[in-house]
Amino acid sequence: MTDRYLRAAVDVGGTFTDIALSDVRTGRLISAKVLTTPGNRADGVLGGIDVALDVSGAKPEEVAEIVHGSTTGTNALIERTGAKVGLLTTEGFRDVLEIGRCMRPMEGLYDVTIDRPLPLVPRYLRLEARERLDAQGQVVQPLDEASVAAAAELFALEGVEAVAICFLFAFRNAVHEERAAEIITAALPNVPITLSHQISPEYREYERSSTAVMNAYLTPIMNTYLDDLEPRLQARLGPSRLSIIQANGGSTSVEIARAKALTTVNSGPAGGVVAAAFYGRRHGRKRIVSVDMGGTSFDIGLVEDGASTVTTDGAFQDLPVKIPIIDLHIIGAGGGSIAWQDPGGALNVGPRSAGSDPGPACYGRGGNAPTVTDANLVLGRLNPEYFNGGRIKLDADAARAAVGELAKELDMGLEDAALGILRVVNANMVKGIATVTIQRGIDVRDFSLLSFGGAGGLHAVDLAVELGMVEAVIPPLPGIFSAVGLLVTETRQDYVTALGNVDSSSTDLDGLETHFARMEAEGAADMAAQGFGQDDIELRRAADLKIAGQTYELSLPLPDQGTLTQAGLSALIEAFSALYRERYAFFFEGEPIELVNLRVTAFGRNATVDLPEDESPGGDPAGAIKDRRPVYFEGAGWVECAIYDRDRLAGGMIVTGPAIIEEETSATLVSPKRSAEVTADHGLIIALGQEGSST
Repeated sequence: MTDRYLRAAVDVGGTFTDIALSDVRTGRLISAKVLTTPGNRADGVLGGIDVALDVSGAKPEEVAEIVHGSTTGTNALIERTGAKVGLLTTEGFRDVLEIGRCMRPMEGLYDVTIDRPLPLVPRYLRLEARERLDAQGQVVQPLDEASVAAAAELFALEGVEAVAICFLFAFRNAVHEERAAEIITAALPNVPITLSHQISPEYREYERSSTAVMNAYLTPIMNTYLDDLEPRLQARLGPSRLSIIQANGGSTSVEIARAKALTTVNSGPAGGVVAAAFYGRRHGRKRIVSVDMGGTSFDIGLVEDGASTVTTDGAFQDLPVKIPIIDLHIIGAGGGSIAWQDPGGALNVGPRSAGSDPGPACYGRGGNAPTVTDANLVLGRLNPEYFNGGRIKLDADAARAAVGELAKELDMGLEDAALGILRVVNANMVKGIATVTIQRGIDVRDFSLLSFGGAGGLHAVDLAVELGMVEAVIPPLPGIFSAVGLLVTETRQDYVTALGNVDSSSTDLDGLETHFARMEAEGAADMAAQGFGQDDIELRRAADLKIAGQTYELSLPLPDQGTLTQAGLSALIEAFSALYRERYAFFFEGEPIELVNLRVTAFGRNATVDLPEDESPGGDPAGAIKDRRPVYFEGAGWVECAIYDRDRLAGGMIVTGPAIIEEETSATLVSPKRSAEVTADHGLIIALGQEGSST
């Protein structure tokens, strides 16, 4: 039997499906990009793997693992095409999803017309069971099994496809949720059930209810997708392992992804942030704003101290989730974003996208709306003969016609309209970056902008200049960099124990250690079940703390990862104090500090990814020039630019603008008065002064 030595990463986006193929023996990376197939995304996954295998010359039986970033759950939430869900909750709490929190979204703080998203479960399918636990998990009112049976009967009558059960304080004692699940399973044996204490065993009733409901909403959709994909992969590749990326930036097994479908939402973008952290560490950049500009969306992540930021207070489509996820902000600003004129005559771009079908006008697939990609083509920034390595031929006349129609509406010239499209989409992206940085008190001038995605390199310099950042970095293989991130991820599983606001000064150390040890044992067992040996398993402890009387907590790793001691607890309290001061610029000295949750994260180490480096860097980049063509710049008009082949550049070379650096899946614009330094691993670092926009 042929040795299996290849790992394939597949990132399914709104427009393109990206594939990265890694040879674990040599570190060689092969990339491929194919159009996403919205009708059945598994078709694009299989087709993309075939293209990558053809490019590499490898055989299907040499693939050991497929690491898959799925958009199935994300799209179901965006389009509201998930399952029909029934919610069973404690009597008196059926309207928790409707009531929510009193806080308004920052984006619409002063908008009196703003509407909150509707709950995923309509009120007639939110039913109540008579039961009650107190805050310590003690039974106050036993479960009335007849009320559960009545709910199951109604769920069956209404044809629900999934059920979520969320009882008050079930995270402290699961006995009622588990018994209710048994009753409903007997009545609806083929309907998947989500228990809140299994998906989110933490306090905050609204967030836990929302999390449980969202998981139930996505479970049938994810199962249907995996039921189609998994056997097709096995038929094509044989007994290779399929791993699914989670929103926390780690991978997991298919079995866990089926049970916790919610954790797969935004998994592709999460891989991009993991890749950014990985690349930043390679080059000594520990503070990074990562931006992934694909065909449909613009995904923004933050890397501090060399690691991606994980939060347990996130949201998907403005609905709260209480699970660990990478802190991402996603807006509708990609290459396929459609430009349009509003009733007031102003130019807008996005959030609607042309996607992959029909795609931008220049794709020649029936689209006629002007997009960001069309604008870049009109301005000479894209090569119509070398888009996606020449696999897609762009129609420049169609792009000019689409942008030209908009130019007539705006009463301006063709080039000015195309520049206007770029200025507007850039402004949207700058605003999005500010949401996760400046609005949180983070000074982006201390950060590097790491830009990737098929369209990222054409906009990176303008974004970084507008934000006053020190540099723009374009990593190698930017067009499929999120897929590279999927290969970098470790297998990950998170565990949490809710304590219920325990005073840290009078806590029972032995009790805390017992909780940690139990979660660590569970984590080690789960990793072993996924095939990891003891030497490849890492367990990390963390805790959530808050000042007594405050509402929200901060999560931080334990300074001492060994057995918990009084000294270790004191170090944790000191670390909390320092983090609080860093976040809020002051600290309540002398106030009691409470322990809210204990956490353990289990990691399984996968094969490492190595980016090849030039052995003899340096030299004149002129040998990498493959063409010259005019490119349009604001204030300068059409300027003759050198077009470089990125694969022929070597570490240490300096490419002086104006220039365009082309590669199969992306292109990078080096504007006038700028220069790009080529790193040994073929990254591009563009140091920035502040002479203004380069559009």
